[in-house]
Amino acid sequence: MKTDLATPDDANDLGHIHVEGWRASYGGLVEQSFLDDLDPAKRAQQWREWLAAGTEAYIARDTDGKPAGFVAFNKLMTAPPGMSPVRPLYTAEILAIYILPAYWRQGLGRQLLSLAAARLKEKKHRSLCLWILEKNTRGNAFYKALGGDRCGKKQVEIGSRTLTDVCYGWRDTSKLLLT
Repeated sequence: MKTDLATPDDANDLGHIHVEGWRASYGGLVEQSFLDDLDPAKRAQQWREWLAAGTEAYIARDTDGKPAGFVAFNKLMTAPPGMSPVRPLYTAEILAIYILPAYWRQGLGRQLLSLAAARLKEKKHRSLCLWILEKNTRGNAFYKALGGDRCGKKQVEIGSRTLTDVCYGWRDTSKLLLT
């Protein structure tokens, strides 16, 4: 896999991966009509806006140059409940990580998280957290296996359903770095 920092030229691929990632990860967890209504072109436009606003992402491509997955990150956007704004436990956040199903279980998720952690460390962020649907058992198992500590939860509205998001945090991102 080849990974690069995403640019606005990657927005269409990011939008495609994001929508297909949602459909693969959240089928049966959120309403099918919500997943069916996701639009890669609209998501691509959001990616152009997010990248212009400072969100960074690594995009992975297979040996044929086809998009395989991405990880997006930034400074902390959604703190876990009860975290002190004066002495925060986490200063950065993984905003999204999606891998197309054909590339699951090949180490790409681990590689992308490591790249994000290294890039955030360059920006003086040594801790990070992320949010995931509580019922996403595959994703939750992945973050637990990487040493994430469950550190909060909140209710989110997706379509017409109220679901629970849980937060995983790493107070030391060096645990995520590949050696």
